[in-house]
Amino acid sequence: MEENRHGAANREKFEIFLEVAEGLNKAFSVAPIITGSLGLCRVIGDFKEAEDIDIWVPREFIEVKWAETITFMKGIGFELKDEHEHEFFRQGEVVAFGSDTDLAAQAKISPDTLNVSEAGGEKFKEFTAQQYLDIYKLMLRDNYRQEKKGKNDLQKIKLIEEYIKENK
Repeated sequence: MEENRHGAANREKFEIFLEVAEGLNKAFSVAPIITGSLGLCRVIGDFKEAEDIDIWVPREFIEVKWAETITFMKGIGFELKDEHEHEFFRQGEVVAFGSDTDLAAQAKISPDTLNVSEAGGEKFKEFTAQQYLDIYKLMLRDNYRQEKKGKNDLQKIKLIEEYIKENK
């Protein structure tokens, strides 16, 4: 029953992701990357309810085209919640944007090599279990992240390793 509850909540969050992806596909010809716990749940299964919807886009949408990104998000009913964290809020749901080149570059994963997926006619990219493992291990080296989410990251690493072992 616990998994079903997580699955239903994550499906709702994924529908919001697809709504944002649709707009990014159409308005900017961008296939966003689904990341964070929501993306990881798509790969290894619903081990928890994702807290937010993490989306990576090309760096220019965080830096050069940030005003356009804000306008786009407002157009689909989101309000800017935290500019520094690039977070938007709508009806209790948070969408957070990040640059696809920052962490991916550190983990030596090119956004151009990611799996392109499609759901509901919307295109997006996602990491493999091994790529998630590499990213979470890399994030453990970040002191800020370690203080904030280190225990959760270690749990995710263990779950990913178990998933990879079981699915070889």
